[in-house]
Amino acid sequence: MDEIKTNKKVERTTNNEHKKGKGIDIGTAFVKCAREKNGKIIFRSERNAFFEVEHNEFTKKILDNSKVRYIIKDDKLYVVGNEALEFANMFNKETRRPLSKGVISPSEKEALPIVEVLIKNVIGEPSNNGEIAYFSVPGEPVDASFDIIYHEKILEGFLKTLGYTPRSINEAHAVILSELADEDFTGFGISFGGGMVNVCLSFMSVPVFKFSVTKAGDWIDQQVAMVVDETASRIASIKETSLDLDKENNLNKIESALSVYYDHLIEYVIQNIRQKFDETSRLPQIQKPLNIAISGGTSLPKGFSGRFERHIKQIPLPIPVGNIRMASQPLRSVAKGALVAANVNAD
Repeated sequence: MDEIKTNKKVERTTNNEHKKGKGIDIGTAFVKCAREKNGKIIFRSERNAFFEVEHNEFTKKILDNSKVRYIIKDDKLYVVGNEALEFANMFNKETRRPLSKGVISPSEKEALPIVEVLIKNVIGEPSNNGEIAYFSVPGEPVDASFDIIYHEKILEGFLKTLGYTPRSINEAHAVILSELADEDFTGFGISFGGGMVNVCLSFMSVPVFKFSVTKAGDWIDQQVAMVVDETASRIASIKETSLDLDKENNLNKIESALSVYYDHLIEYVIQNIRQKFDETSRLPQIQKPLNIAISGGTSLPKGFSGRFERHIKQIPLPIPVGNIRMASQPLRSVAKGALVAANVNAD
């Protein structure tokens, strides 16, 4: 039997503290939850990672005293969540991820119990039995052969076990609900994540098309690491902390490689959007330019939105494009959009 230690008290909220409903973003790198309390949106986040440590009673006692979350499975002990990265850095090793390319990893047999405990930790108990929880799922990939049905049903089962009424929402559609309220939820939502890039075109909140591609942030890290002979972890660190895509001169080797692969990724996403227009019949008659809301950790480097705008002018879409802007909180917009859907459906 698997042993799970969360070591954090889960608070049960009363119905008058926040609207019924929660939104949860289950991404390759992080699991995030959004709920409303006293008129404000409260976010909670955990790194979607785990790290194996030596399993003995002394180690367990130290972890318990330090309130470190872990699971024990098949006589192995795994630290999960934010503390997994701390252990990995201490031992100069990589963490492992229960998700790969946006879905539960088929190569990690420990993935299921780890995802379950991370979801339980960020979402907590329902304020009442059957509280609605919208959770993000990726769109069907256009460049891979797997589907998302298994992934979606497993997550749905975890949330039901916790006492929620689960509903899935496409990741990029959630970005639209979070960021395009002033446009009557009409336009594009694009989520540049670690494992996938998700795209949705919506008209009056109704998705016209949605899809994903499996080239994303992790792909950039891996490609750059190969051409400059570095670790993917170091490339990811540089990308997340110091990369400036506005910078064009005096680039070092790593910056030049990152620039090349960011250009390729953006062009790849835009070309697939064009392809979706070609494949979609009965498109709505949209007269005014459509705005594009961009979110996700891979879009965080300075200058990303400007570079995206430059490429979309070079590879024009068959409809007029308006404002291209970053989400107000790029790392939280999916969870926020899922909360919007949950609250609407809880009313």
